Amino acid sequence: MNAKRLMMGAIGYELGEHVEELEDNMRLREDRKSQLFLRSMGFGNYHRTERSLGELSAVAIKKTLSKYGHRPDEIDLLIFSSSTFGDRHGDVIDKDLAACLIECDLGHVYPLGVYLSQCNNFFAALDITSQYLKSGMKRKALLVFCDKVLDESTRFKNLAVNSDAAVACIVSTEEHESLPFELKSISTHSQMTVKDLIDPVSNQMNLDVHESYLDGIRKVSAEALDSAQTKLEELKHVICHNFSFSALRQIAATVGTPESSIYKGNIGRFGHAYTCDSLINLDSYYQENITALPASSRVAVIGTGLYFWGMAVLSINKPRD
Repeated sequence: MNAKRLMMGAIGYELGEHVEELEDNMRLREDRKSQLFLRSMGFGNYHRTERSLGELSAVAIKKTLSKYGHRPDEIDLLIFSSSTFGDRHGDVIDKDLAACLIECDLGHVYPLGVYLSQCNNFFAALDITSQYLKSGMKRKALLVFCDKVLDESTRFKNLAVNSDAAVACIVSTEEHESLPFELKSISTHSQMTVKDLIDPVSNQMNLDVHESYLDGIRKVSAEALDSAQTKLEELKHVICHNFSFSALRQIAATVGTPESSIYKGNIGRFGHAYTCDSLINLDSYYQENITALPASSRVAVIGTGLYFWGMAVLSINKPRD
């Protein structure tokens, strides 16, 4: 029996409604040095929302379902992911999510939650989805990711400027659908630590944490490429989070790919958006290169963190004429 092909696409997303430049932020106005540093690292605008996670997600879901004629009643697996639920009472989360799914005609689908993998929730959700679909238990999944900054003091960091966003996509075993990506492999890795990359007392880098960070990148990239039977030089591009130029340069060097192969098109537009920028960047890259990409071209999506890492190798499924 042939293994099921997993097709992915119909990416729809929504950024926070308030678009702000670094120079407009009151805290950064008083810290010119940090402002200039963030600019030099590629950052420009960030998006802030006053909407709830459910309200933001509903917009992204509707955009996804409107692509390729997907209907809500076709969805038999739904994964909702966020690392910024905060400390709100469970009923608030439940009702916000329930209102979102009812609005999108998805009240019939039992939702599964993914929230422990932080900025790499996409890979955890995709891994779970692939197991359900390959087993034949489910046929078409809707993956939804939504995050927003809960504490404005955490919006700006040396590695990134954080935006509020939601994104959704379809993963399906139904090959007749014109979804643009086929999942060839996925690799995940975790290594827990209670330390920070930069020690808060000495303000020095924790070298063991840094080495673990690099080792995680090496592990997932090697495993994903091997599983996909793909050579590194065969990858057309590598899609990362919207981190600083220096962070992306280090990721490229650790993977062993040229820095020019790292997609950077959205860094100045909205910066980092937790796990959402993985899918948003993949969609942007595809839309910008759809005519130039040969059929069956391969790209990789990689997520890096202090505790979790993931990488997926995808094959481009050119749309039918």
